[in-house]
Amino acid sequence: VLAVVFMASTVRAEGFGLHIGPKVGYQTANLSLDKADIKSGFSEHLTVGIFGRVAIHNFLIQPELLWFKSTQVFTLENHGLFSPSLEMSQQNLALPIFLGYQILDYNLVKLRANIGPVMYFVVDQTKPTTTDNQSLDIEANNMTWGGAINVGIDVLWFTLDINYSFGLTDLFDTTTVDISGTNFTLDSTKQSIFTVTLGFKLFSLGL
Repeated sequence: VLAVVFMASTVRAEGFGLHIGPKVGYQTANLSLDKADIKSGFSEHLTVGIFGRVAIHNFLIQPELLWFKSTQVFTLENHGLFSPSLEMSQQNLALPIFLGYQILDYNLVKLRANIGPVMYFVVDQTKPTTTDNQSLDIEANNMTWGGAINVGIDVLWFTLDINYSFGLTDLFDTTTVDISGTNFTLDSTKQSIFTVTLGFKLFSLGL
């Protein structure tokens, strides 16, 4: 954000650019070109937000703010007993800050690659439950860290981004869950997912 503010005063200079706009997309565990899978992604894992991009020659800084819904399922392990599942629904904000490089520039078509950290914030969440709707007395962390690798292409005023994000911190602090007096082990809750978004450069200066 500070980089965007700092560059705004010099963006008109040669070799600099600034772009800001909305974007919409979806999240998926597996990338697919199947229309039914894409439609399901939009209906079940809709992602909306805004992005900003500062271009310094071929070097790029791209912060984003995205809202999305998620339903996550985790397996609880206990040797010798059944292994129930824990399910939790959330509304989240993601704040990725990508640093990248513009690989190709064919005037109206540009290709870029980015990498950077992602901060995840929980806006709202349901109480975690087992598959038989038994409520569990645990809560997810309000903020977690991740990292992301992003590939993007720009065509005129439109920008398409596909990124793979991987969790760096667990969603829960605890690794033990008590269900009716029996302890179950909760495996790592670091999440990895693909995010596909289409943006529009509503405001542009320079490159």
